[in-house]
Amino acid sequence: MEIGIIEAPTVKELFIQKIAGMIINGELQPGEKLPSERELASQARISKSAVHFAMAELERLGFVETSARHGTFVSDYAKRGTIETLNLLVSYSSDSFLDRRHMEDMLEMRTAIEGKALEVLAETLTPESLKVLEEDVAASEAIAREAGDIHSLAVSFFEFHHDICFVSGNFILPLLFNSFRVVTLAYWEHAIRLLGKDTCIKLMKDLLELIRKQDAEGAVAFLKEEFDMYLNLTEARR
Repeated sequence: MEIGIIEAPTVKELFIQKIAGMIINGELQPGEKLPSERELASQARISKSAVHFAMAELERLGFVETSARHGTFVSDYAKRGTIETLNLLVSYSSDSFLDRRHMEDMLEMRTAIEGKALEVLAETLTPESLKVLEEDVAASEAIAREAGDIHSLAVSFFEFHHDICFVSGNFILPLLFNSFRVVTLAYWEHAIRLLGKDTCIKLMKDLLELIRKQDAEGAVAFLKEEFDMYLNLTEARR
């Protein structure tokens, strides 16, 4: 067994998490002016350089906006953020992030990406492509059968759905899907806990069967029904 190297976050990373967390939780509101870097360093008892680089990163992620003449202000990260911002939101607190509004937005985007892949795949499916997806399902079944951890099973589900995009032959779709890796893994880990391993495996196999039949309309509808079921169950458990 090899657990790998355990690395502690840097002071800069901890400061980023602190400020981003205050913005996400609403303690700091868009438009609110922040203290100077010198003041923030003094309050946090860290170096000014650590604060400077942290603020630059927070600005890149869309959490703050700096004006040379007026100072640094809290920004609307939903307007100015990137996919990295979304990933930070999930890693910051998946439980609070996975509310219905955020999940609906994320799943709508997933439906657009994967739904297009399913449409293309229905027209371009080959025995080789089908074999890739069948092997993905077999790998997930093996992990579930061997009582693998939830994260490993979630990764296998991600690979199956990513491969749907990849074997479609469209160059852009797998790249787009991969950019949602962090948030999609959070979704699958939550879904496995909510629905159970057996149900998640069945959903995977049912989708594969629709792909095998080259039923694009049915596959896209099935994907939407799966997401709706997940959202409704999540809401009922709150």
